[in-house]
Amino acid sequence: MSTPDIRRIPAAETRGLRRAVLRPHQPPEAVVYPGDDDQDTLHLGVYSDGRLLGVASLYREPPPYALKAITAWRLRGMAVEQGRQGQGLGAALLKACMDHAREHRGTQLWCNARATASGFYRSLGFIQHGDVFELPGIGPHHLMSRELKESER
Repeated sequence: MSTPDIRRIPAAETRGLRRAVLRPHQPPEAVVYPGDDDQDTLHLGVYSDGRLLGVASLYREPPPYALKAITAWRLRGMAVEQGRQGQGLGAALLKACMDHAREHRGTQLWCNARATASGFYRSLGFIQHGDVFELPGIGPHHLMSRELKESER
């Protein structure tokens, strides 16, 4: 496998993998998220040998637990093709998202992580907030976040 190539992509290009990996039993409109077309939103794709293998989207949005205004970004719709998971593609995508958030004065990255992926996020410095919760039709999730430090670049 060649070195993954991470690049900015349009929202529409994220939707095939979002649906295949995250919401295969839901209608196509279930993978069109609010804020997909906002000017601040970032969509990234990871490619290897010219194939799109993973996607992630980043939205400027405070977490639900924020008691004061913080400069936070929300990770959403992160998906790596089945059979390519566990090869570092997701970690590379997530690190690119963290770099983008830092470059845009972000101090925190947060997400609603599937319970099955919470170990992946923990391995990259995320912490869990509260108990597991159910997203109807999707499954159990954890609210997770990670502080972003300028020194980590």
